[in-house]
Amino acid sequence: MLMVVPAEPEALTPEVVRLVALARTGDRAAFGRLIEDHLTAARRLALAAVGQPMDADEAVQEASVAAWTRLGSLQDPAAFRGWFMRIVWRKAIDRRRSVRTWLDRFGVSSSDDRPLEFPAADPSPDAVLISRELALAIAQVVRALPKKLRDPFLLAASGDHRYEEIALLLGIPIGTVKWRISEARRLIRLKLDRLGHGPQTDQGHRRHR
Repeated sequence: MLMVVPAEPEALTPEVVRLVALARTGDRAAFGRLIEDHLTAARRLALAAVGQPMDADEAVQEASVAAWTRLGSLQDPAAFRGWFMRIVWRKAIDRRRSVRTWLDRFGVSSSDDRPLEFPAADPSPDAVLISRELALAIAQVVRALPKKLRDPFLLAASGDHRYEEIALLLGIPIGTVKWRISEARRLIRLKLDRLGHGPQTDQGHRRHR
């Protein structure tokens, strides 16, 4: 239920290098291909930061514009993916801060009861079977995690980022990333168990069917 799925394979480096070279000459179609190839991962990354699809889409759009204007600063074309994802993450964090500031200014709680959308790939058969009650419980528990635990956990859970990439995105050592993800998973399991959604509860439900 709380598995961290493996990262997706990166796009073929020679093609990325070719597209970056074309984009640097002003070829917007080539740049569009670059963004399109990384769009799903970028959206999941932004969603991990802001939690809502509309804010995630706007963060990715802002990051795409920034990447186009800064493309000349990319030293290694083969590293486009990591470079672009760092821009996406910064834009998403900026948006999260601005949304929180706006909510605080008008006296609205930023920790509302809207369901938290997880930045995950297409749902597996097991995920489809999870009840709405359990899904909401998980969302609330994850939302309640301290930001320093929640961010690396959601980045890892998206399946798009290896520990090394998460460490670069968050600016922390890889050992710290691993510990925070492990601690987040421990707290989630503990809190779900207290809410009656632990393994023993699930087994009890199955016995009564």
